[in-house]
Amino acid sequence: MKECMKRIMTLILTVSILAATEICTFAEPVDNLKFSDVKTTSWYYSYVTKLMELKITAGIGNNMFGPNMSVTRAEFVTFLCNVKGYEQMQGNPFADSQKSWASGYITAALANGIIDLPADQKFNPNYAITRQEAAEMVCRALNITPDETAESIYVDVSNDAGYSAAAYYNYIMRGSIENNKFYFKPDDKLTRAETAAIIVNAYDYNIDKLDYLNKKISEEKEKKDEAETKARRHQEWLAGMDKGVSKELLSCTDLLGDYSLEEQHFRLMDDLENGTWPGWSSVTGISDDKLAEEMVKVGRKVVELWINADYKKTDIIKTHWANVMIGGFDVDSRIKKIKDNTWVREGYFYTGKSLLAYDSTDQPTLRGTIRYRWINPSKNTGENKVGVWYEEEIKLGFYPQDSGVKANGFWYRLTDTRIVK
Repeated sequence: MKECMKRIMTLILTVSILAATEICTFAEPVDNLKFSDVKTTSWYYSYVTKLMELKITAGIGNNMFGPNMSVTRAEFVTFLCNVKGYEQMQGNPFADSQKSWASGYITAALANGIIDLPADQKFNPNYAITRQEAAEMVCRALNITPDETAESIYVDVSNDAGYSAAAYYNYIMRGSIENNKFYFKPDDKLTRAETAAIIVNAYDYNIDKLDYLNKKISEEKEKKDEAETKARRHQEWLAGMDKGVSKELLSCTDLLGDYSLEEQHFRLMDDLENGTWPGWSSVTGISDDKLAEEMVKVGRKVVELWINADYKKTDIIKTHWANVMIGGFDVDSRIKKIKDNTWVREGYFYTGKSLLAYDSTDQPTLRGTIRYRWINPSKNTGENKVGVWYEEEIKLGFYPQDSGVKANGFWYRLTDTRIVK
């Protein structure tokens, strides 16, 4: 009886359809697509931009798009009707939506098989649409038949997996990975950001299914290759540093600009490998492929001389510093400080090639963790206790000279000193 009623209603509504094309022609792109709550770095930026260009929907006012707001069932079927080019129709049979602003689109959606007429004849137009409901509607709009026998690819979908799986395999709508598990979150309310992505995907799919799928398959392969490359480089990055490097250093983002330490490292290394390093080789006489190793070598020498300072061996320290510090650096004042305070320290500098990175001004720096202790009492120990190991994170920079790569001064401390437990 229910199926019969659906067929009769569909037939009645179909008679009243005005000639409607399958692909809608949209208005010219608007000039200003900027929203204060949609950043260019947001994952949904390109989708929102295209959605606005297609004139399928607009923002919520006050120069805002409302990416995290929910979408009603009436709004979603209206979007789908616009994608398909279905015009509004008369004769809405739903008891709760005949006076809705979207009544004509709801009617068109029913006539074209996007939705059904349930026994209670209610559509609930103002209810926030769920992800499961959206998956079913978009698949039906695009004539994507679900495989009801298919096993769910999501850990949180056990029943009615057909539409969520169909939306996945056709690159229309996908879930998210959390703790290495794939979730669809079928009962979650669909956001405007998610809707923008789904509707744009549906629009492109509707224009040329084969072309759309080929592009998505190609994009997925590129993303997989990028992910594999990123994972490989990450392992290389971790392997290129001393084991004593602290977690505090790896998580420190001070003076790195908009990048992580790992990203800044590879930006620098890529410039070296691509020959876009700013002319240091011609000044220092060191080839680009050797510059990184030389900076690490110089950095180690500068730091290790200081944290292993011995007031009885200042002549040796001064000689070595003269070979690695930039010309004009006041070595004598540092030597005087060691002598006057009878320093005797021992320590280690944990660093490595992977910790060579650009800073926020795109200058090459070397970061690392220093660990040291005082061997004898000194006027400069302050609160530090003799024999206790201390640790902190530092960075130092470099400058090219005709005598080679030199440290351009002493280092900058990135973290507070702490006791090693």
